[in-house]
Amino acid sequence: MNILICTHHYPAPEALELVQDTRVVHYFARMLIEKGHSVQVVHLSYRPVKEISLSRLRAIVPVYRDYEVEGVPVHLILYQMLTPRRFYPEGFQAMLINAHLRRLKERFVPDQVFIHFPTTFTGLTELVRGCPCVLGDFHNMDVTLLQERDPKGNVRAFIRRIPAWGYRNKNVRSYLRDELGGSPVPVYTGIDASLLSQPSFIAEKKQRRPGPLRLLYAGQLIPLKNVDCLIRAFARLSFDAELTIIGDGPLQKQLKEIAGDDPRITFTGWLQREAVIQAMKEADVFAMVSSPETYGMVYLEAMAQGCLAVASRGEGFDGLIRDGENGFLCAPGDEEELLRVLEHIAALSPQQRGSLIDAAYALAVSMTEDKTTEGFLSANARNPQA
Repeated sequence: MNILICTHHYPAPEALELVQDTRVVHYFARMLIEKGHSVQVVHLSYRPVKEISLSRLRAIVPVYRDYEVEGVPVHLILYQMLTPRRFYPEGFQAMLINAHLRRLKERFVPDQVFIHFPTTFTGLTELVRGCPCVLGDFHNMDVTLLQERDPKGNVRAFIRRIPAWGYRNKNVRSYLRDELGGSPVPVYTGIDASLLSQPSFIAEKKQRRPGPLRLLYAGQLIPLKNVDCLIRAFARLSFDAELTIIGDGPLQKQLKEIAGDDPRITFTGWLQREAVIQAMKEADVFAMVSSPETYGMVYLEAMAQGCLAVASRGEGFDGLIRDGENGFLCAPGDEEELLRVLEHIAALSPQQRGSLIDAAYALAVSMTEDKTTEGFLSANARNPQA
């Protein structure tokens, strides 16, 4: 099967000077290829308004570059954003890009098209023309664009041309179903099966002797992650605990000031993926109470290492994490509730803790890349929208 993946987030050569974001879509593309499919990627990227300069004015007219990442052919389309926070091409840019996409589809005729962050592809009607199997993978940002930045209805008109709508969390599902009248399907991204700890390790971790409860956060140090809430709740715990914070970002200095000279809190800075996984193996609890949070693969990665996960209620992993059954939910940024959740975890009996670890691990096992990729491939067949 020929599969065309359209996304704003894809690794690119450093020489192109593009923002390097998550590689999740790339892992998905590689898994499809491993399954025997022919895959190509359209990487739609933009220069923000603040980067307009004489040297980059030519990007007002879209620039095209082809490259390859680990065997995946990528077609970069780079344009200059002209309207702040619009996040999709202007009309004349869309016309030029559609002509380019038309030529691309003559060389690579897709059987299925996956569009990540579909509202940001508004106007690129060539992606949906002539292919009945098109899945729009909606995120929180898509909902924001529809609710707040679509005065002329252009975004809404475009997404209604997409045959099937996919969601990653309950909020997006509710909006698509209740506000737009759709019948969306879940489209989750899975973890690399090699990241699953061996069952023997999980059994051993369940039997660990009591000691300081080891808490872990791993991610960007940015406002929406509410790491300050975690630090403040940690400082008020009534039991012996340690907190490790992995990652860097603009709030690093501020967060270190909040932590003060507490010797129980360790800031590691950015770490390689292997080191993060090792930290998860050593931790008891992974806590991230961010908002907004579209999904959160890091929760799955932690659960695969035998961690109990604390996620945000009403955000990306609410629904996959069932409060008190395979993890815990907390109102995002709510210090008092997070404190209560952590106190509750510390008071669990060995049997209760073991049951939660088993249930968390079972969720991770059920959501490997191989299994969730099959969900992507069958989404259109389960949910014809048009």
